[in-house]
Amino acid sequence: MRFTKTIPHILTVFLLAFAGSLDAAALSMEGTAAIETFDSEGALATLEPKDAACRIVDAPGGAGSALEATFQAVKRPVIALRGPEAGWDFATAAGVAIRVENPGDAPVTMEITAFGKTAGGKPRTIDGKAIIGAGQSDWLRVYFSNDGRGPYWGMHGIPVIGPVSRTMPGMAAETRLTTASSVTVAVREPGKEVRLLLDDFVTFEEDSPVAFLVPMPFVDKFGQYIQAEWPGKIHSEADLRARHEKELAALEAAPVVAGQDALGGWADGPQLEATGWFRTEKRDGKWWLVTPEGHLFLSWGVNCIYPGDMTFITGRKSWFEWLPEKDGPFSEFLGSHRALMLADAIGGEGQTVRFYAMNQKRTFGDAWEQEFRSLAFKRLRAWGFNTIANWSMREALEESTMPFTVTTGSGGGRVLEASSGYWGKMMDVFDPEFPVRVDGNVRRDAAPFAANPLVVGYFVDNEMSWVAIASSTLSCPPEQPARVVFIDRLKAKYETVEALNAAWGIAAESWDAVRLPQKETSASKADAEEFEYAFAHHYFQTIAEAIDKYAPNQLYLGCRFTPVYCPKPVLQACADVVDVVSINFYLPQVPPAILSDIDKPVVIGEFHFGALDRGMFHTGLCAAANQDERGKLYGQYVRSVAEHPNFVGCHWFKYTDQPLTGRSLDGENYSIGLVTGVDVPHETFLKYVKDAHTGIYAHRQNH
Repeated sequence: MRFTKTIPHILTVFLLAFAGSLDAAALSMEGTAAIETFDSEGALATLEPKDAACRIVDAPGGAGSALEATFQAVKRPVIALRGPEAGWDFATAAGVAIRVENPGDAPVTMEITAFGKTAGGKPRTIDGKAIIGAGQSDWLRVYFSNDGRGPYWGMHGIPVIGPVSRTMPGMAAETRLTTASSVTVAVREPGKEVRLLLDDFVTFEEDSPVAFLVPMPFVDKFGQYIQAEWPGKIHSEADLRARHEKELAALEAAPVVAGQDALGGWADGPQLEATGWFRTEKRDGKWWLVTPEGHLFLSWGVNCIYPGDMTFITGRKSWFEWLPEKDGPFSEFLGSHRALMLADAIGGEGQTVRFYAMNQKRTFGDAWEQEFRSLAFKRLRAWGFNTIANWSMREALEESTMPFTVTTGSGGGRVLEASSGYWGKMMDVFDPEFPVRVDGNVRRDAAPFAANPLVVGYFVDNEMSWVAIASSTLSCPPEQPARVVFIDRLKAKYETVEALNAAWGIAAESWDAVRLPQKETSASKADAEEFEYAFAHHYFQTIAEAIDKYAPNQLYLGCRFTPVYCPKPVLQACADVVDVVSINFYLPQVPPAILSDIDKPVVIGEFHFGALDRGMFHTGLCAAANQDERGKLYGQYVRSVAEHPNFVGCHWFKYTDQPLTGRSLDGENYSIGLVTGVDVPHETFLKYVKDAHTGIYAHRQNH
């Protein structure tokens, strides 16, 4: 801020190291253009606060004026900064930033969002995020492009000195924001009233110190960030092996979590019927899983037990201080991948490397794959987990001595042409080939485990695009199978298109022209919801029949909803069919009332918390200030699951931190693992994890 003319200490050190005797204060504003400096009361006219109050105040130390913003203790208080009628011109800017001072006694998680358009006029929204420490000031910034044309592409969080901004790579070619109508600044779940000082709302260029770009290369031979140090950073192969030897000795001496039986069930709880299989049971108003031996069981699981993700090196080789040679001893860790969301940057396919797996070989030699799995099993039990969860490697499931879930899918066939979603279009469940695909997939993935009593159940699909099913279906071509079914239902009810028009308030000239009205009527709403229920029920029932056919003694765990894509008719259809409803739920804790209107057990398929104190660039979907706070949030989350009468467990996403430079699938590079990219456990965090699992059964019983 102009009232805090120094920049953060870590940046100062960086600049002194790489810019000689340059004045840090002067550098802090170089390459920027002011949008608003909050020097007069007139600036308030451009602001639209929601659950917040704003006023112009004198900056500390007499260094001009600033905007004092007081954010209320609600979920997301926000201030919108409105641009001129034609919008701000950001065509030549790398991003936009605002300086924030936090005079309070606790860190604040902040979000910045730019709303605008691309050069071609397409709407575009880009987000940034930062944690501003207690008594600290720093930049909150967002970059306008991360699609291959900026300095760093293919990463959700980028390498900067200071708080990290979040930038989602685009799925389409035209992704760069060039004009903006507004920028919002928000505080995420403050918990109490928060007072902040804002100043110097600016655009910045790529070479500006405000961008906080780092020199190349910034990735060492282990896949770690070069420009920082932290507890657990690896500096040599010997260091890597020594740390693992020390950990193995500690694991051998570590007791399992008190009160758990051999499968992680409640050893001290009631003895129920032993059926030889996992099942569900409701006792005293609370749903439970029950082990094959008849013990009550809550599933504390970990996703992605496999040796790390690939990251692209095509077009980015200058980022890395070392890469394996094509014919060298680590060439097996080179590969290629067709990008899902990064295709524009690499021409559809690019070369990849797997640092985590490479580090495993450095530690264990040629037998590293077996050693990886053996160590993972020991760790999970020592930390109090009792389930190997979704996305885990087939070999881990086959060798497991602890309960596990199996993953399969129903996709790959015809989709609803007019549908949309983050992971793609919704499948057409009324396509005649749909049950054929389901049968084949379930036979392939479930039949090999049908006789294994350690299988908790089967997840089928993940984060599907359930939103606006009825509207999407009617917007499809007339021959779309789902549309044919929907229209046939409407014909049976209304007989004529004229009768439908009267009920829906539309003017369709034929059945082929029928669309849901923009302004819904009670009839159109009821018809849409009835179809969505029928659509979803057909989907779940088809899969349930296949699981009953190939794995008749094991549980169907649903489709892993997201709260965004979980309409009530779809949720009800799911609850009417599956054994356990599943949802991926990224929040600080489970709200007591959520999903309480269905009488069915629920398991959380994914959740996590991440922090930036171990050399990573992005916190993931739920941010923590450090490893201590990660651990406290984990304990809070697990207790909230145990306290909810419907919930029967939650599964952490994921076992390892994601690659520093982003996984090749979509660029995620979240600091969300139980272990780092060099396989060093996040010990501080994991102490809280084990503590949270200790006594959790009694906590649920007595709550």
